[in-house]
Amino acid sequence: MTTKGLVLTETSSVQHRGWNIRGIATLFVLALCVACGPIGPFSGGHLSGDEAGWPADWNSAADVTEIQLETGLEDPHSVNLWIVVVDDEAYIATSLLIGSEVPEEREWVRNVDADPRVRVRVDGIIYLARLETVEDLALKVRILEVYQSKYPEMDELRGNAARFYKIVKPAVAATT
Repeated sequence: MTTKGLVLTETSSVQHRGWNIRGIATLFVLALCVACGPIGPFSGGHLSGDEAGWPADWNSAADVTEIQLETGLEDPHSVNLWIVVVDDEAYIATSLLIGSEVPEEREWVRNVDADPRVRVRVDGIIYLARLETVEDLALKVRILEVYQSKYPEMDELRGNAARFYKIVKPAVAATT
C-alpha cells in the first residue's frame, strides 16, 4: 500500500511539474507575441511588418475590420482598433464601447496627447503617420454614423466620451 501511495504522489508531482512547464511555455509564447504587437484586447509593443509609402487614399481600408496602432515610438505601445473611412480619409476612435476607462485613461491616448506620431499597420503593411483630433461636430457625427453602420455589434455607444482621430501623413522634417 505504501508503494501505491508513493507512486500516486510521484505521478501527481510529475503532472504538477508538467503543468508548470506548459504554463511557463505558454506565457513565454504569449509574451513574445505581445512584444510584436497586440493580441485581441491585450496591448503589445513594437509592430512588425513591411513599411510602405503613404497610400493615395484610404479606401482600401474601408473593408478592413481591425488595424493596429503603435504609439510612444520611443517606448512602443500598440493596440487593436476599429477603423472607418469617410471621404477617402481614415479615422479611428476611442470609447465607442461601454468600458470602465475614459479616453484619457488609456495609455495609447495619453501617448498620442504627448506625441501624435504613430505607426499604423493595415493588413500587415505599416504606415508612418500622425493623428489629428477631429474637432468639427458635423464630421464627428458622420464618422460615428459610419462606425455604427460598419460595426453593428456596437451595442451601446459612448459617443459623448468618444474622441475621433484622423490618420494623416506625417510632417516632413525640413532639411537645411
